[in-house]
Amino acid sequence: MMGLLVMTSEALLLLLFIQASTGDRSGTVVTSCETCDDQATCLVSSVELERVDAFPTRSFTCTCQDGFVGNGITCYDPKICESGSCCHQGYRWSSILGCVDVDECSLPDQPCAPQVCENTPGSFNCLVPSDDNLRSVQHTSPNVDLHSVQFMCGDTECPVGQDCISIGGTSRCADPCQHYSVLNDTWRATNYRGIGNCDKDINFRGWYRMFLGDTSVQMPERCVQKHTCGTNSPMWLTDPHPQLSDGVVQRGICGSYDSCCQYKQTPIHVKACYRNYYVYKFVSPTYCTFAYCADVNTMVCATCRNDQTCVSEDKINWRCERKAPELVCGRSVLQVGLSRAHLEGAGLNATTAHLADRRCSAHEDRNGMVWYQVERREGHCGNTVKTNGTHAVYSNSILVYPVDARNDSPLSFPFSCIYPLEIESSLDVPIRPHLPTDNAVVAVGAKARASMFLYRNSNYTEPYPAGQAVTLLVGSSLHVGVSVDESDPELFVVVLDDCFTTESPSPDNLLRYYIIQDSCPSNRTHVTVEESASSLQARFSAVLYGGYRYVFLHCRLSLCNHRSSPCSPVCSRRRSRSVAKSVSLNPLTIGPITWAQSLE
Repeated sequence: MMGLLVMTSEALLLLLFIQASTGDRSGTVVTSCETCDDQATCLVSSVELERVDAFPTRSFTCTCQDGFVGNGITCYDPKICESGSCCHQGYRWSSILGCVDVDECSLPDQPCAPQVCENTPGSFNCLVPSDDNLRSVQHTSPNVDLHSVQFMCGDTECPVGQDCISIGGTSRCADPCQHYSVLNDTWRATNYRGIGNCDKDINFRGWYRMFLGDTSVQMPERCVQKHTCGTNSPMWLTDPHPQLSDGVVQRGICGSYDSCCQYKQTPIHVKACYRNYYVYKFVSPTYCTFAYCADVNTMVCATCRNDQTCVSEDKINWRCERKAPELVCGRSVLQVGLSRAHLEGAGLNATTAHLADRRCSAHEDRNGMVWYQVERREGHCGNTVKTNGTHAVYSNSILVYPVDARNDSPLSFPFSCIYPLEIESSLDVPIRPHLPTDNAVVAVGAKARASMFLYRNSNYTEPYPAGQAVTLLVGSSLHVGVSVDESDPELFVVVLDDCFTTESPSPDNLLRYYIIQDSCPSNRTHVTVEESASSLQARFSAVLYGGYRYVFLHCRLSLCNHRSSPCSPVCSRRRSRSVAKSVSLNPLTIGPITWAQSLE
């Protein structure tokens, strides 16, 4: 609700309020209000819980506001989008739902014929059978340039990531990361200079893992000079290695000589394995002057811990880097996402994970990520909070246990969300009768929100209603209430730092008439502070006297952590303040107030 205050030249105080309302409509249930579109309303419903780790603890519903269509997560303006201009390729316009996916596979002219068409959001996949008893699935997204490969084993289609491998003389679907041969020739190293070795005559069968000595390495992803790797034309990968979630992929092979990719060779299959290594399904090259290279620079990758991955910007210098989880710092909840593939790659079981409080173990699987969330409250699920006068830092950790034993030491993923303790909002009223309809209470990101109201009586129980003018004589008491919307109400309290009047709507005006200064009532004004530094609400009453044609009332607030230090001011005749350092919030403003001597 936005409060508006106006006074006429006959010394009247006119107050108008504009209240935003929302209808009760169905929408999309989400995990937090941050998911909702800017043109959507988020309805929060409380849920009774029997366990402290139930997920989620509240119900959130996104609903498009009046005049917009969509599912609440995405809202469209029909006046702008009815021509379909708002929809991306692969989507069509619906007057009820907005942009919806086009099922290309159901069209009369199928785009994949004679292959099998598989519809995807905004696109489609063509499943293409090949002549060598394998099926490759090509991703049509413009950001993906790889082929995930599925193999057949007789009449059985192997699961993604498996191949038809001969084990004990019997062919069956198996994981090549667990069934491979070792290729550990010293001369294959990228720093080995010499010629004479070749792979043409090697009868490659199945999958291989590369070693230099006892250290696992990988093929180079860069051009390698001729006469290295113990051969005339060393062979290297033309594309980056796959991710764990990619399964088996096909990668190009080049042989260097007078130029980097002078000789293109038969592509090979590659798979990323858990615990930071790769396996390759090598094929014999065309000529005897070619051999597969082992990148000596990737020996450092063998030292990476289970929670790390090996990365390089130039494909020469490699380093171990921790796989950082995804973190979403919402106003009400903290959400952390861990890659399921990375968890499994590290030998960790996502179902055994919990926050610092062992009872908080609920999680959700979404698009290959395992998401955990915790309410933004001190002590909840082991949350710790530190404030430094400018920010509040909420911290916790996710503990994940190995697959083979719950009692082993868990791997810790600590995380922190930093919240600025500042508010930017105002309650402005123009003198002209054409009043704005935009809400004057503004929340920026994860910052707290504040509002200021005017009341009829000293009990602060009857705020002036919307759309009605209120008249107050000069010398009447002005009852003001302030409220802050903060997710951790048990930790913070709001303090009235300064309340003053100016002749302009800007709180930065240097000519000020103080009502409250340094958290204490001004000696020059009749002021009663009813409530401050005790909760997230503050109240005061003041008698304003005419001295200008009109004035604006401003209040500067601050949030204070009352558990770490005292927040209540100590006021004396000399107006001193002895409270903990708090964080100033941007001011709230009411006005203008125009003066007159009577109601006549």
